[in-house]
Amino acid sequence: MGIKRVLAGLALAAAVVPALLQAPALADEPLKIRIGWGSMPAHLIPALYQDTSALKHYGKSYVVEPQQFSASTPQITALASGDIDFAAFSPSAFVLGVVNANLDLQVVADIIQDGKPGHYSQSIYVKADSPIKTVQDLKGKTVGVNGLGSAVDNALRAMLAKNGMNPKTDVRVVETSFANILPMLNDGKIDAGPIQQPMASKLVKEGKYRLLFNSADAMGPTQFVALVGRKSFLDAHRAQLMDFFEDHVRAIRWIMDPKNRDKALPIIAKASVRPVEQMSYLFTDIDYYRDPWGLPDIAGLQRAINVSAELGVVPKTIEVSPDHVDLSFVEEAKKRIEANP
Repeated sequence: MGIKRVLAGLALAAAVVPALLQAPALADEPLKIRIGWGSMPAHLIPALYQDTSALKHYGKSYVVEPQQFSASTPQITALASGDIDFAAFSPSAFVLGVVNANLDLQVVADIIQDGKPGHYSQSIYVKADSPIKTVQDLKGKTVGVNGLGSAVDNALRAMLAKNGMNPKTDVRVVETSFANILPMLNDGKIDAGPIQQPMASKLVKEGKYRLLFNSADAMGPTQFVALVGRKSFLDAHRAQLMDFFEDHVRAIRWIMDPKNRDKALPIIAKASVRPVEQMSYLFTDIDYYRDPWGLPDIAGLQRAINVSAELGVVPKTIEVSPDHVDLSFVEEAKKRIEANP
């Protein structure tokens, strides 16, 4: 879904958000929290709530309903209409939600960070025998991304601009799912695109594909995807959400703990609908960085937003802090967990 199509219905969607969005849940009912996500296993969200026996408050003060989307931008409309309560937003999707949809958005937690030293950065690949050797060689070529306005799309446009190219005219960008990128590359339907791990590293090692560039080359370390909610929802359900985030952070820490790896990887594989062997790269140096306390990199998010504004991907830049960030939930989660491990 393109940005123009997403934005077309935003004003209407924002205007008709149900009043129930701001109403507290009934005292005897757990709050249903609907969370958007776009990529597994990177986002981890569906896997975090598979084993509810490990969650202290699940089914008491809250329950979770993960909802999949093709990319960040379609989640703007879903958040505006009240169909989801939290979204997995790229920097540009976050700005579009604030500026175009006039949503009261708050960054509340980390999902994945890109380009942290010792960790993976989202990369664009070409076939090993491709004539494309440099970024400038992409001129006139076709590049696949998982969604216009996605974190991948931002990185591509930033790198093109950094190399003196016009991201809007010098390269043809097509939207497709991550699952379709490799088949389209193999069939010559696109010339370059992001290949998910661990397949990317495997194909490079086998000499079938080459790394052309990564996001860190274009923008440095960034908050690639953040968990974002509406202030009205956060304020209306603060007590239940404090319980939720305690469990959310506990689940992240459990699933990332090396001593739980043999149990965690099968859970992630099941939620990803992929073989467990394909999960071996997780939480290694070829995987994204995830903060163990769920703390987002606000400076990295601001950097990515500023670059997107300079490129015209978003209408203008916004200051994330202090008006559009609320770390009280993950900070309280840390206090609770440290007090009662």
